[in-house]
Amino acid sequence: MSTSDMALPQCWKDVESVLNAGTDRVILFGPPGTGKTFAGLNYGNTTAGAWRLICTDDMTTADVLGHYIPNAQGGWSYKDGSAIEAWNGDGQNGGRLVIDEIDKAGGDVFATLLAITDTVDSAKWKHPERGEVRPRDGFSVVMTTNIEHMEELPEALKDRFPVAIRINEPHPAALAKLSGDLREYAARMADAGERRISLRAFYAFDSLRSSVGDREAARLVFGENRASAFLDAIAINAVAR
Repeated sequence: MSTSDMALPQCWKDVESVLNAGTDRVILFGPPGTGKTFAGLNYGNTTAGAWRLICTDDMTTADVLGHYIPNAQGGWSYKDGSAIEAWNGDGQNGGRLVIDEIDKAGGDVFATLLAITDTVDSAKWKHPERGEVRPRDGFSVVMTTNIEHMEELPEALKDRFPVAIRINEPHPAALAKLSGDLREYAARMADAGERRISLRAFYAFDSLRSSVGDREAARLVFGENRASAFLDAIAINAVAR
């Protein structure tokens, strides 16, 4: 089955429609491993560039705004953080900022991201070397999170991102990278609750089995206890196709 033969799930139709229409604040949420980050980096108008921030407990505002680094002259120069680089884009138009796993950002970083992702008219920051800077026209933000319910996000964040789309299926282009016998099962298991299997696990299994065989690949990826169940499910799915 080629990519063109695979129907585009509604969630991906919605993402393409929203980003192609120029909507500049979007949240993509739902199970991991479905392509949310890829969509943020590539869908819609990203000609001015796209920058990515991955939120963690250890992340600091320096990752967002920037910090001083030693230069070749023996002094110090300010290196812009990803958010300020995205604000500036290509120097004429603002770029795209993709913020992954926003729910894992600490308090200071979260507050900074709220300021950074405010409307173009309201957002501003005093740069240590350039004075007051603002996002250029065209700046856009896609936030991703693996949470299942938007109610878990703070109201101030949801207010800045009026469009939220739950991604519950992998994109057909991502499934097309798998062997044909795995695609339908991988699509079904992406949103299977506690039984969910990440697309990354399918990629690992598919790659390994070419050299070590199906059973050993399943054991290495899923463990001894789950390997047989995984292989049985693939066999059953193949018969049902």
